[in-house]
Amino acid sequence: MQEAYYHLAIFGAVPSDVLTTVEYELRSRLAELQLELGQEVSWYVGAPEDFKGEGEQCTAALCFPLEEQSERAVVQLMKDGIPIIPVATQKSTLPQEFSVRLAKLNGLSLDMDSASTLALSLLECASLLPRQRKVFLSYRRTESTDAALQLYAALSERLFDVFLDTHEILPGEHFQDVLWQKLCDSDVMLYLDTPDYFGSRWTTAEFGRAGWRGVALLRAGWPGVDMDSRSQYTTNLALAAEDFCADKTKLTDEAILKICSAVENLRAESVATRYKYLIDSLRVSVGRAKGKLEGVSLRRSLIATTWNDKKIAIYPALGVPTTYTLHAATEDNHPPPVAVVYDDIGIQERKWQNHMEWIADYVKGDVRLISMYGAGWNFEDWN
Repeated sequence: MQEAYYHLAIFGAVPSDVLTTVEYELRSRLAELQLELGQEVSWYVGAPEDFKGEGEQCTAALCFPLEEQSERAVVQLMKDGIPIIPVATQKSTLPQEFSVRLAKLNGLSLDMDSASTLALSLLECASLLPRQRKVFLSYRRTESTDAALQLYAALSERLFDVFLDTHEILPGEHFQDVLWQKLCDSDVMLYLDTPDYFGSRWTTAEFGRAGWRGVALLRAGWPGVDMDSRSQYTTNLALAAEDFCADKTKLTDEAILKICSAVENLRAESVATRYKYLIDSLRVSVGRAKGKLEGVSLRRSLIATTWNDKKIAIYPALGVPTTYTLHAATEDNHPPPVAVVYDDIGIQERKWQNHMEWIADYVKGDVRLISMYGAGWNFEDWN
């Protein structure tokens, strides 16, 4: 049986017609990504006590009203970092249908939100929307251009957002600024380890900086190329001579499928790991200011409680935040301003910085972009 990369669940008293429609929407959306519910994406409907959450993989759950004992199990899942989305019968009755711990999370309701919205929210919390799937292809042009182009096409067909230097950087853009920005925005770096991959200053820097950012590293090793000592923490996919066509430069269809499957698997682990690192760093920063964090919910949001009991809604952002990220953070009716928190190390493209600084002046009353390391500092004077 296929080992699941992602894990989705529904807890509580879900109406049968809603469950049927949510399942249909999930299957349809996942088919676009060439994933199948019950295969690459596990699907659980039942009591939270019996749910085996996968903290190191992308996991999310919709939670309908349930008994007090079951709520305790949900609270434990929240402590494990699993996003939980409460779903009430009506928006106005959410505080009555759930305990205080769950009612303070961002929730949905059957009177205001369609089954399609429930499904999309679940996919978003598990990082399964197409715009969230980003891969950086690192290679030597003199050694593996044909294979890189094949993988670019195959991953793009599977709705990954793939960065390939010859395709993604427009004339007039600062090449290195854009390249590092794209690397910081990636879930996985797939590097084609050819004989002279580590002989280049730039591919060596791409490898090192991807590891520093916590971007998952997938090695596609060419036949006869030994693993470099720096590759010990990568996921290794050693290719054999039979993985190449007769011209020895292009990959076979079977090899491409094998690499794409490895990218999908590693990407699921990478997203969960980087979110955990971001949340852990955020928790330390908030804790230094004598505050604390609550559980993860809709759009992976959290609530920070400051030392003087002020509540601040936080939206963690993996990779490079955009104005879309800022706008989405304002849609859940939290008291403004809300915070979008991200890891700012390496995100230095001038065009992006100028744009975000410009937009900040217009939206600072509603939403603010802050570094995860500086969150506690900023929350000391959050007005």
